[in-house]
Amino acid sequence: MISLVQLVILGLIVAVCALVAVWLFRKDTEVENRRRAAAKLAAALTSYGMVKIPAFLIDYSVGDYSGMAEKVKNLAEMAASGEDVVIKELDQVFERVLVQKLKTEAGRAWIAAKLADAVQSTDPATVQTAPVATVA
Repeated sequence: MISLVQLVILGLIVAVCALVAVWLFRKDTEVENRRRAAAKLAAALTSYGMVKIPAFLIDYSVGDYSGMAEKVKNLAEMAASGEDVVIKELDQVFERVLVQKLKTEAGRAWIAAKLADAVQSTDPATVQTAPVATVA
């Protein structure tokens, strides 16, 4: 027969194992949620024309850490080699965002307001406060 002490010890072991399992399940869920968020962000960035950043976010979302590290290294090398590649990707993003803005009335109004601000800031007739020369 099993003694009372053995039953208590067995119960404690089962309780500790259950608590560890629950804790591990929660940690795994947190990691999965971060990976899902990375995949969603990658999809959103891709829809706006980005290529480089979404690539390593996708690697992170599937757990390919070596692939992610390689893509981050390539991204750093690309940035160090000059800004032409970065500007090209940002131009693609700008073009896609502009297309999205032009699809809605609110977006077109926002663009019109930005264009009006740009015209005013370059028009010398709109200068209100010019520096004044002083004699010391």
